[in-house]
Order: sequence, then structure tokens, then C-alpha cells
Amino acid sequence: MDASWTAVIAAGSAVVASATTGWFTTVAARTQARLHREMQGAQLRHAQVEHRYQQRRQAYADFAKAAGVLHSRLGDMVAVAGDPEAFSLLLDEARAERTVLLSTMHVAFLEGPPAVGDAARDLYEAVNGFWSATRRLNDAKHSGTPADIAEHLALTNRRRIEARAGRDAFVEAAREALAPPVSTPA
Repeated sequence: MDASWTAVIAAGSAVVASATTGWFTTVAARTQARLHREMQGAQLRHAQVEHRYQQRRQAYADFAKAAGVLHSRLGDMVAVAGDPEAFSLLLDEARAERTVLLSTMHVAFLEGPPAVGDAARDLYEAVNGFWSATRRLNDAKHSGTPADIAEHLALTNRRRIEARAGRDAFVEAAREALAPPVSTPA
């Protein structure tokens, strides 16, 4: 009977060992699958955050570029104010650039956050003020009144400076919005 009991005990041990190994293998496989799903989820979230960041960054860059292009064009218009042909040609180009500025301002505004949206709106209004002042300067140069020309030239220069300051404020707000959050030590 000793051999029978030994065989039964050996068989029972083999069954218990096999069941235990199977159970640990199942638990390990489930744990590995869960960790793999979590890792894939984290990678997907990271990719989505990165895509969102790049989308926002591009919107800000497009708006800042459009503002700079129109600002430069308005500076060219100031230089030729009073020359109907040259001013008219630049005005046509500036109209197209102003349309681009308005479109990119809407996108930058929608991208947010509120501080960037406010800065985008302020920059647009500042460039628009420079636009209006430049057109009034051209009109004043056509009227030929030196006092009007001097007044409108001073206003145009103030609006140019305000537009530059608005661009700086927008860029600063955009940089803050794009900066990675500062983590505090725990």
C-alpha cells in the first residue's frame, strides 16, 4: 500500500502543482494584459495631448505671423501715403492680409485659454487701429493741410506702437499658455 499511497500523493501533488501553476499563469497574463491596456491608454492620451498642443501652437503662430505681415504692410503704406497709385496697390494687398488676420484671430481666440483669446482680440483691435490711422493719414495728405497731416502722422505712429505692444502681449500670453505646467515637489 505504500507504493499506492506514494503514487496517489505524487499524483495529487502533480495536480495541485499544475493547478497552482495554471492559476499563477492566468493571474500573470491578466495582470500583463491590464498593464498593456493601461500603457496603450497612456500612449493614446499622450498623443492626443501632443496633437492638441501642436494644433494650438500652430494657431498662435499663424495669428502672430498674420499680424506681423499686416503690420509691415501698413508701415509700407505709411511710407507711400499721399501717393494714390502706390497707396492703392498696397491697400489692395493689405485688405487680403487683413482678411487672413481676422480669420486667424478667430482660430487663436477659440483655441484659448481666455488670456490668449483676450490678447488676440486686443492685438487685432490694435492692428485695426493702425489700419484706420494709416488710411486717415493718406486722406490727410491728400487734403494738404499741414496741421492735419502732422496730427494724423502722430496718431499713426501711436497706433503703430500700440500694435507692436499688442503683438508682444499676445506672444507672452501664448507662451504662458504653451508652457508646461510647473509641478511642485510633494
